[in-house]
Amino acid sequence: MTVNPSAHLVSIEETEEDIRLHWRFTALIPVDQARQRLQEYFAQLGYTLVAAENNTLTMQRGSETWTLDWSPRSKKAELIAHFTPSGNHTSVTMELRFRGDWLYEAETRLYAWELVEAEQYLYDEPVNFTAMKQLNHQMRIQALRAFARGFTIGVFLATVVGIALFFALTGLGVEGWLRKTLVGAAMHMIILWQIVRATVSTFGSRKR
Repeated sequence: MTVNPSAHLVSIEETEEDIRLHWRFTALIPVDQARQRLQEYFAQLGYTLVAAENNTLTMQRGSETWTLDWSPRSKKAELIAHFTPSGNHTSVTMELRFRGDWLYEAETRLYAWELVEAEQYLYDEPVNFTAMKQLNHQMRIQALRAFARGFTIGVFLATVVGIALFFALTGLGVEGWLRKTLVGAAMHMIILWQIVRATVSTFGSRKR
């Protein structure tokens, strides 16, 4: 599946509050038409309108409970587009924000692809919505498999370490609730570590 070559030109900014993807271009149509066309495009990608006023378009997609779906498009995102008129042309500046979470390399490629294809849409050039939808679905399946693989390995390692730690703490005279807490915490950390490790090996390094 071929991603738009321009996707790698999308800039990524990490702030204390969120992660932002930036893309800008010039549309050969007036502001009102550019805003309407952009709204139509992102609506086809699952975004809903929040506000459209003062040469600014705000839309959002996904929810805080995106992990129940596992697909990149289910992750909560906010799109803010600014339109600056210049005769019959319009300068379009888009910013895609993700708050309180991390993004993996593979996810950013999809989001960047969606941003640059917006330019194609405003130029009335073909946009492969089906390919982007398929990539989102493939990544959802990959995420589920990575979780299952990491969880399985994590449970096995956690069990081995948990048993060893249990006897080690007993030998040191640590018993009761403290021993249970230490063993439980260690096992949970190992499982989580393996899930994150499997996810990173599947989707690449993560931002944040």
